[in-house]
Amino acid sequence: MAERTRSQVVAFRVTKAERRQIEGKVRKSGLSQQAYLLRAALEEPICVVEELRPILAELRGWGRNLNQLAVLAHTGRVQTVYLRECKEVLGKTYEAVNRLLTEKDGVISCGNVQLHPGA
Repeated sequence: MAERTRSQVVAFRVTKAERRQIEGKVRKSGLSQQAYLLRAALEEPICVVEELRPILAELRGWGRNLNQLAVLAHTGRVQTVYLRECKEVLGKTYEAVNRLLTEKDGVISCGNVQLHPGA
């Protein structure tokens, strides 16, 4: 992948109220100000879905649990693990997040996590 050098500066003036509004939207998106304004200017959709926060927290928890089970299995401390329920829950979660991506047709941002269609 070729590196892209950004050598051009774009600057513009805003009122204090506009500045606060922009800063609020940037903060809510979880993106840097540069990334947010660049996406907004290039008409890429920026959707912040607050409902993703608990879903992503839950997925991180499942990931930690699965990693702990993998360590126990590799050390021989666990012989058999039944993951049918885990597979079903993760499948439903994947479908729900994928549906959100399809509905929003673009980048969905949640804090420092960006989900892209097809990723």
